[in-house]
Amino acid sequence: MASAQAPPVDLDALLAACLGFDNQARKAAEKALKSLSSHADYLPELCRRLEAPDAQARQLAAVLVRRAVQAQVRTLLLQRVMNEPLHSVRRAVADAVGAVARLAVPAQQWPELLQCLQQCAASGAAEHREVAMLLFAALMETLGDYMAPHVGGVLAAMTAALTDSSPAVQTAALQAVEPLLPLVATQDHVRAFHGLVAAMLGAAERALAAATQPGGGGGGGGAPQELIILVCQALLEAAEFPAPLLQPALPAVLEMALAVAGARALEADTREQALQLLHWVARFKPKQLARQKQLLRRAVDALCAMCCEPLPADYDDASELPPQQMAAQALDLLALHLPGSQVFPAVWAFCTAAAASPDPNQRHAAALALTVVAEGCAEPLRKRLPEALALLLGALRDGDERVRSAAAFAIGQMAEYVQPEVLEHHAQVLPALLDLIGGGNVSQDLLERLIYAIDAYVENMSPETILPYMGPLMGLLGAVLSGPAAGAHKEALSCLASVVAAAGRSFAPYATTVLPVLQHFMSAPGQDALPARCKAIECLGMLADGLGPSDPTLGPALPGIVEAVLAGFASVDSAELREYSHLALAHLAEVMKEGFAPFVPRAAALAAASCEQPDGEVVRGDRGGEGSEDLGSADSDDDGSDDGSDDGSAGGYGFNVRTGVVDEKAAATRAVGAYAEAAPAAAAAAAELLAALLKGSATHPHEEVRAAANESLPKLVLAVHRASGGAAGAAASPAARALAGGAVELLLDPIRSDPDTAAVAAAVAALAAVVEGLGAAGLEAQQLEGVAAAAAAVLSGKAACQEEDDDDDDDDGGGGGGGGHDYGDDDEGGEEEEDLISAAADLLPALAAAVGPAAYAPVFLSMHLGPLLGRLKPQQPSGVRGIAAGALAEVCERLGALAAPAAEQALPMLIRELRAEDPINRQNAAFACGIVAHTAPQQAAPHVPQLLQALHALFRPEEDPGARDNAAGAVGRMLLAMGGALPVEQIVPVLVGALPLQEDLEETAPACAALGQLLADAATRQRIAPHLPPLITAFGHIAVQEAAPMAARKQAARTLAALQSSAPEVAPLLAALPADQQQALQQLASG
Repeated sequence: MASAQAPPVDLDALLAACLGFDNQARKAAEKALKSLSSHADYLPELCRRLEAPDAQARQLAAVLVRRAVQAQVRTLLLQRVMNEPLHSVRRAVADAVGAVARLAVPAQQWPELLQCLQQCAASGAAEHREVAMLLFAALMETLGDYMAPHVGGVLAAMTAALTDSSPAVQTAALQAVEPLLPLVATQDHVRAFHGLVAAMLGAAERALAAATQPGGGGGGGGAPQELIILVCQALLEAAEFPAPLLQPALPAVLEMALAVAGARALEADTREQALQLLHWVARFKPKQLARQKQLLRRAVDALCAMCCEPLPADYDDASELPPQQMAAQALDLLALHLPGSQVFPAVWAFCTAAAASPDPNQRHAAALALTVVAEGCAEPLRKRLPEALALLLGALRDGDERVRSAAAFAIGQMAEYVQPEVLEHHAQVLPALLDLIGGGNVSQDLLERLIYAIDAYVENMSPETILPYMGPLMGLLGAVLSGPAAGAHKEALSCLASVVAAAGRSFAPYATTVLPVLQHFMSAPGQDALPARCKAIECLGMLADGLGPSDPTLGPALPGIVEAVLAGFASVDSAELREYSHLALAHLAEVMKEGFAPFVPRAAALAAASCEQPDGEVVRGDRGGEGSEDLGSADSDDDGSDDGSDDGSAGGYGFNVRTGVVDEKAAATRAVGAYAEAAPAAAAAAAELLAALLKGSATHPHEEVRAAANESLPKLVLAVHRASGGAAGAAASPAARALAGGAVELLLDPIRSDPDTAAVAAAVAALAAVVEGLGAAGLEAQQLEGVAAAAAAVLSGKAACQEEDDDDDDDDGGGGGGGGHDYGDDDEGGEEEEDLISAAADLLPALAAAVGPAAYAPVFLSMHLGPLLGRLKPQQPSGVRGIAAGALAEVCERLGALAAPAAEQALPMLIRELRAEDPINRQNAAFACGIVAHTAPQQAAPHVPQLLQALHALFRPEEDPGARDNAAGAVGRMLLAMGGALPVEQIVPVLVGALPLQEDLEETAPACAALGQLLADAATRQRIAPHLPPLITAFGHIAVQEAAPMAARKQAARTLAALQSSAPEVAPLLAALPADQQQALQQLASG
């Protein structure tokens, strides 16, 4: 405390001494002033010196006033933070201490602060111990550099605080975790933090026990539940930190989370916060969770049990998420991110038991669980599909409407994700759904779910399969659309669109009835009618696509439909309506072709207007780099976020707000490509406007808009090329050449900088389209070199979107050929990566065709062969290996003998792929082996024994028809290249036994050509003479196989005709053929 009276000291003399030249006097004066600073009258006396006659004295007084004020403020803050009885005020004062300390501590003006911290941490008063935690948090937030040397001590103090008897001290310690994290910089810190994690788990365990005991404040919240929430939040913050702060305790963390989530006595918010930990682990550490098989099983069991909980009595679906929905979300994430083989068995065991329960909540949970795992566990669900559908069809007859509704939705989800197997059960599923609607007494919610299930089911049916159901379906949809249930109109129109798409031209008899209904809904006024209006517009586009302009009902109406869609843009300001309108115009353009040309100027202007709108908060910056402005998660590039957007950014891309305008822009951008394809001359006339639109969309922050631009760019380039009279590969006009140059540069940029795989795949596919359409004559040599380099980069895994993600520290990494992604079997990212590799693979034959074999062969052998073979390595995903095998075959086929140097490396890998589990891989590998052996017989010769042995296995009756047909083609090509040097006595009967081919009939040509060549040579004919009867029988079948290539059929006929003149024993064999085969052979031989 300051003294009441100032000592009898001459303040003016002290100030004068401080300003003098006598160093000793100045030091003595400064010491005296410092001792005076604690007196109460010191500050008022200094303030009076601000009016001193001497300017230097006034200036010095001002400096001393500032110092005195600061010192008194610091003293007062420490006194108040120690003595303030009210918690909220104490926190505010602690924040003020942190703000003042930011300047005072670095200047070494507040040595008392650290002493205060040490005293508070060791104090016997809980209020003082809380103050220590509050001050630690404030100082770590504002003075990280100053606190860094004290992190070890702070961690020890916080760990001790979490065992404190005072909940307020524990709370303050937990709130200090977040500002502490950036200071955890060494291995010692990490190890000490592991102790803090253990203390947090202990605090949560004690709080859970307190909250769930009778009278412990379970349902009413209170301090224990608040503490649990803080523990979960702190653990989640630690989990998202780059260092492995939770790794040793991850199972214990999840055990705690499951215990909290499963405690029915707790509030919903507390349980949901605990499940956030499970969400994080499922998304970002799935491998670690998958290793904990028992823990994973307990997690699935706990979530299934939560799904059985009844809705709270005071449940309000507008303001809260009930426990069953929380559990369903978590179960969905487990199914999506962990192997289905580990998640589904527990789910299925639960469903089969719960479906038979007398409790409707359990029966509802059985359907709900199957709903949420349908996508992630699609593969194991296929094996249980008959039983699962039987369970759900039984639930459709349940006496409880919630059970029936959940079952309907589950059937819809299976129809979406368990394709095509689910369609085999249409005779059981569709009648059950239709009968339930037709039975009446169906609420609107149940009606909408039933229509959704029908919609999802019929969407992928074939015209032949859906035809028997057309009458009941159209009757149902007509009744719903003419009924008063406005909420069901959207679902009914969506279902109608699916019926139209599935039925194709078989829908024609219903067009007269449906067209007026759709025209009514597409012009319905009011905001409430917008969802149905959008679906009606979509359905009209699909109707045009299905029936075409030749339909007598729809054809004449098409111009009026286009006019109505165009007019609708001005009727109401709705991004969703404009999105559906752009999509419908694209469908109509594809159908009408040049008939759409008069509408292109207006449609293009509307597309440009859509793309010029502002669309949300944009975030740009390099992912994880210094100065990054990315506000999204830095821990994963997972695309399963709620807004459908990937917040991870790279190379200047990033978008953290998904709006309807983004969907509108993507639709408008795709529509531009449709206009260019349909009406090239009209699009060329608007090329300047459309090129500017696509250029802007190609650099848009959202990946869907970029992908749409990448898809449309080559279509506009080729439209301008065709409009100037250019054919594929012909010299391009100056306008087309200039546009192509700009397009190629735009399309090459994503490979270097775009983080989104789908957008890059679209860019690579677009490059292939430009190269194929314009050829070397339409592109500069430098651009072609850039395209070749881009293909090599993608195949090597060096595109920006293929940067290895190191979030999961136990990832195994990628294999040869680059690409560090490690995708699960059901991971959407794996499908996108396959699309990207497929697009890059398509570039290779396109380049070969554009520049010619002689120019491309050295590029292929030096730049592309290595990365392509890398994609054939065993550690690559099955789909990628199949793509690589197919690409290798296409390139070698185009290059011919120039590709011979590739044979030595390629054949061993292709022979291994002949034994792959996937039949597509075996098919592609067989085709590639045949091409390589045909184009490089000398290099292939050492591998012939192994190759023939591997191919022989593909002729088994149980083999996939496509793989067997390509094996026949491969053997045929080997015979064409090597002839009698092969063991034809053993080969021919196997080859003839595979004829006629069943699926890939194009492979009939090399098979017939090879057999014809063998029969034309007397020596080899003699060797295969015992096999003439089955060979002639096979050729007879081929002669009448209309789907077989005409060249192969003629080859068979002419071979037999020539053979008949030199081998008399052939005549009776030909005479024994059926009459239609004899007649076909005669006609083909003479044709």
